[in-house]
Amino acid sequence: MKTITYFLVPAIFFMLACSLTTPPTAKDAGAQAVKKIYLTTPTSNPTPSLSTIPETCTVSAHSLHLRSCGGLHCTVITWLSEGEVLVVNKADQNWLQVTTPAGQTGWVHSKYCGGS
Repeated sequence: MKTITYFLVPAIFFMLACSLTTPPTAKDAGAQAVKKIYLTTPTSNPTPSLSTIPETCTVSAHSLHLRSCGGLHCTVITWLSEGEVLVVNKADQNWLQVTTPAGQTGWVHSKYCGGS
């Protein structure tokens, strides 16, 4: 009985270890690939409504920078005065691309240019 125990216990551990480290079969790999497809399915991004962009805006700050692009890091083209009415071409987050009465096109922060 002792001899069987010496061989049986290590054999059980060996079989258990082998069963835990066997590579997945082709069937398992296919199932994993299907799971990845479902996990990586893209969702649609809603498009912004163009009806919320005003046609014009009025400068509400005493002096407002007209910039070359929509961001604080962008170059200042000119300064705009309070009360100037600007034509809004498009919006990008908090920035508006506008055209001045003098015909200059640039970007202003929407916080300082109210819709009209």
